[in-house]
Amino acid sequence: MRLRLQMRPFRLLLRAPLRTAHGRQAAVEGLLLLLRDSEGWVGLGEVTPLPDFGTESLEAAVRALGTVRLPDSLDGFPGGLGFSVQAHAPATRAGVEMALLDLLARRRGVALATLLGSPSVGPVPVNALLRGETAAEAVREARGAVASGFRTLKLKVGSASADEDADRLGAVREAVGPAIRLRADANGAWTEAEARVRLQGLLALGLEYVEQPVPAADIAGLRRLRTLLPVAADEALGLEGAPAALLDGEQGPAADVLVLKLCVVGGVIEALQLAARARARGVDTVVTGVMDGAVGRAAAGHLALALGGDRAHGLATGALLAEDPGAHPVVAGALQLKDVPGLGVPPEALGW
Repeated sequence: MRLRLQMRPFRLLLRAPLRTAHGRQAAVEGLLLLLRDSEGWVGLGEVTPLPDFGTESLEAAVRALGTVRLPDSLDGFPGGLGFSVQAHAPATRAGVEMALLDLLARRRGVALATLLGSPSVGPVPVNALLRGETAAEAVREARGAVASGFRTLKLKVGSASADEDADRLGAVREAVGPAIRLRADANGAWTEAEARVRLQGLLALGLEYVEQPVPAADIAGLRRLRTLLPVAADEALGLEGAPAALLDGEQGPAADVLVLKLCVVGGVIEALQLAARARARGVDTVVTGVMDGAVGRAAAGHLALALGGDRAHGLATGALLAEDPGAHPVVAGALQLKDVPGLGVPPEALGW
């Protein structure tokens, strides 16, 4: 079996810039991949680098794609896919693996989630990301999200003052009531001391967890904050040796939840293995995107189905894009994956 890989850059504009502790993001840039075998089967992949989380840059991803060695056969799956990337390029590796898995699932006539071991293919619960920068704006978004079926809401914190963040979170909790899960994502904005002060003021809100309250490298601080309220590790997973540091410390795991981004951990198979390792230590996982396109979110959604669990995943970000070709819709707070071969994203929808 001969495989041929094609690459095409893409740029997706956001409807409005998104404010995080890293700054404002106005667009998403990456690479679309099309893999074709000698029998005419195709597979789609997406490379969406996230250098702030430890991945390669977009320019490095282009170079890394030139080092990819594709397998002669996919018969070794699930033992492996037999490809290699001669560079430290987790986003590139994730994109190439995505295309290989999509092609393999299409050849076998099953959805990717089925190929990965999921007993069924259906909706994936997702959280709504609230963008409002004032309490009133956040409340308006929150009420709309809950009315449309979302049961988990997420707010970015850390780029505003402690009072402003507390006001937004408190107003949203009051507006939606205690049954809705509420998450806060600080993107590593605080020192441990600052995080402790800020989080003390949020304890009464019953947050599901706070995502990356301290910088990625402060694993010890993250572990200590875990005694205050549930915490999730996100940017920390981009560090070398992150799984061991987060899960295998003598004082126990450093987080209650690991946030799995395919471009950071290096692909679907690595994410499955990491999730199994976390589960053995009593640590949960959620799957999120990186403001990526339809292909990347579809792959993440199939992974989420294979992982199971009852937490919502961070895969509703397509609503933030001005255009989102080929995307699975989000309806009633869930990503509507189709039980069709592969990722369920038609190549022609992306102009291939």
